Amino acid sequence: MNKTLLPLSIATVALSIAGATFALAQVNPDDFTEEPDKTMAASHASFVKGDTAKASQEIRKAATYVRNESSEVATSAKGDVEKAAASLEKLGREVKNGTVKSGDDLKKTFARVDHALAVGWHKTAEEAKNSGKDAGAALKKAGAALDGAAKWSGTKLKQGAQASIQTLQKAGKKTGEAIKVGAKQVEEWFNDIGNGIKDVGRKL
Repeated sequence: MNKTLLPLSIATVALSIAGATFALAQVNPDDFTEEPDKTMAASHASFVKGDTAKASQEIRKAATYVRNESSEVATSAKGDVEKAAASLEKLGREVKNGTVKSGDDLKKTFARVDHALAVGWHKTAEEAKNSGKDAGAALKKAGAALDGAAKWSGTKLKQGAQASIQTLQKAGKKTGEAIKVGAKQVEEWFNDIGNGIKDVGRKL
């Protein structure tokens, strides 16, 4: 190979690998136990099967869920979560109209929606933490959204973030049960999930 072409060839391969990140992410609906991911996964499965009407319907359901979440997160995050809901509504219309040709387009939107939710709930946890209130429930939601964003984008979370997400998933399993832990543990979860949000955000 001509040596002058080698750097260009390497750059081309690198770009191809980066662009294939979403395409390589294998998503199984059974991987998700929380909303809106369960509904988004159902929509993706329907889309892959060619049932765009059902896929569109499921996406609109996910959009409604996300819009409802926008009224629960911190005020500073409300606008971005509302934008995430709007992006799902737009995707639902495009799927229904037949203008979306690839399931990877769904994955990209879903990853960004989950990332926006993770940021929103992380900010909510920060406000609770700073005011001396229980931040565990908000951190649990931030962790679930971060986990979804990582799965949709094919991003491998670092050990700290993954461990915190798993611990939070086990905590407060019963409906309405508070996640009772010390301030040091909350701070560790907060930092791990915050770092995970930054890592996934760089891939979107």
